[in-house]
Amino acid sequence: MHELAIALSLVDQLRRIAEREHATRITCVRIRVGPTSGVDGEALAFCFPMAAREYPSLEATQLQITTEPLQWLCLTCHKLFSEPSSEPVCPYCGALEHHLTGSDELTLESVELT
Repeated sequence: MHELAIALSLVDQLRRIAEREHATRITCVRIRVGPTSGVDGEALAFCFPMAAREYPSLEATQLQITTEPLQWLCLTCHKLFSEPSSEPVCPYCGALEHHLTGSDELTLESVELT
């Protein structure tokens, strides 16, 4: 479970931000998880309180995680689509030729401080 290591790294980054901004509390953190990042958002949400438990500034921090959906780019009509099946068919033109798109990033989008 590498999400614990990610949570520990996130806590370290949040502590540096709070220190730099002279904040006493971090009330909310928003994270965006790319669909090909390999990060399990639920596991990260589970690990975050454990990683933050020794830091009073993070005691009641709300962690909001948005997971981007997988998307495909149709190579025939060049439109993006999301499809839950294992072999997606373009809903616009019916083509089977497609390319998986999406971010492999884990992005810290915003931090609310007090």
